[in-house]
Amino acid sequence: MTDRFHKIVFELTPDEDDYPPVSAESLWGIQEGDNTYEIDNTPYYVYGVSKGDWVLTRAESGELIATTIVKQGGHSTIRVFASDQKEKSEIIDKLQQMGASCSSTRELSLFSVDIPACCDFSEIDKYLCSIADGEHIAYEDACLQHEKIDPARQAECSSQASIRMLTH
Repeated sequence: MTDRFHKIVFELTPDEDDYPPVSAESLWGIQEGDNTYEIDNTPYYVYGVSKGDWVLTRAESGELIATTIVKQGGHSTIRVFASDQKEKSEIIDKLQQMGASCSSTRELSLFSVDIPACCDFSEIDKYLCSIADGEHIAYEDACLQHEKIDPARQAECSSQASIRMLTH
């Protein structure tokens, strides 16, 4: 990465089931102002943050720690679990055909999905709902910013946010 990109650390608190399995996740950010960075990739474990969001940071022990979301970028983030690698590849291909971007590693059954504002969230949601069985294939909301999503679903997702959102 160039000097344009900076590592932004999101501190996480595992729940009673030890999820997430990490205490912090780093995302790439592009500096937009004093201590303000636009997130440039999709989180695996952070809730309430999507690619394109702007976050305020504080410097601590040589790291930039995310503290507050100051602007949302309009993307939504979901996470998909697919236990079978062949099914996982097919799901990723289908989601990419619908305009989403998927971040995946071969070792993990879990992958994150960035849904840009220009994509039809409901089409992606319907597809995932049609294949999810809750055991071999499942998905969860990590950050919902698209319009026309059930307000109760958005509220539940927002309640899990890893960092606070600046309200006006």
